[in-house]
Amino acid sequence: MRPKGYDIRGWSVAVTIRNTSFLLAFIAIVLMGCATTQTPAAAVPGQVATTLEVARAHYLRGLASLREGDFESAFKSFSAAARAPSHIEYSKLARLRIADTLFYQDMFDEAAVAYTAFINSSTSNPNLHYAYFRLAECKVKSISGDFFLVPPSDRRDQRDVRSALRAIESFVRNFPDSPYCGQVLQMRDRMIDTVSSYELEVARFYMTRKKPAGAIGRISGLMRDIPATRESEKVRVAYIEALAAADSLDELQRECSDYRVMFPGGRRAAKVADICGRDWKAASADAGVSDAGSPDGSVVDGEGVGQSGSDGSGGGAASVDTVEVGDVR
Repeated sequence: MRPKGYDIRGWSVAVTIRNTSFLLAFIAIVLMGCATTQTPAAAVPGQVATTLEVARAHYLRGLASLREGDFESAFKSFSAAARAPSHIEYSKLARLRIADTLFYQDMFDEAAVAYTAFINSSTSNPNLHYAYFRLAECKVKSISGDFFLVPPSDRRDQRDVRSALRAIESFVRNFPDSPYCGQVLQMRDRMIDTVSSYELEVARFYMTRKKPAGAIGRISGLMRDIPATRESEKVRVAYIEALAAADSLDELQRECSDYRVMFPGGRRAAKVADICGRDWKAASADAGVSDAGSPDGSVVDGEGVGQSGSDGSGGGAASVDTVEVGDVR
């Protein structure tokens, strides 16, 4: 978070950062691997500081500034450390911290560029999962808060949401065991709900016009484009309703079977049982599904996941020292 009273317009560095000059400067830092700036004192008096010592000093100075909320000083120090040769560990960490410096100032678009640059240049770095996590978080946070407040029919431009979902799916696919996975899955749930709400609104329009084929097309397209939506109960129920209205009996039977397996205690289980027929309803009763759709009165929702933040980021953002890995000191 930006410290109280901090005004980014007071920066003297090239940090009107919301322009191309920063992006070019950052890319230059990433691509450079040689020159250093002012040399800190050597570890042993009378000796010339090594490149590693110089990079380490700049990095630790930047880390201290970042923790204090002095983003201008942090950016300068990390930039100096990032100019060290790429085999120096502090050079890689500094590039990641430049992205963090932007992230903590709510510069999510710029931070996403910086995290992407780190990912592309550090494919085997142990901090890669953190960079992917922050990239996904940037994509989610960069979506205007007003977007989530407007009616689904007004959310026609889904590009930002789908971009966020792609970043989230990339993280989940590559780092299923990351400690950040729980937060990312919370973000994914919100993005799926957002993108689904519009498509389901369109599908409902087709259903009210007695055009179930149109509804089937929208929902099947949603599940094809965003496979994670197949795990949404309301999406699958809407699909079942459309299939029943269109008398697509073979596909309906398959969907009913899938629903029973995926959502044995679903909120809409009783409704689906009515649609899918008497045999399905008997099988559901054998599985312990009550008329209310909850097996034996147990709680359906609530997987023990922590509360997410108001922006869907899952709260509990990582502190600035959580990506320290390996013996680099």
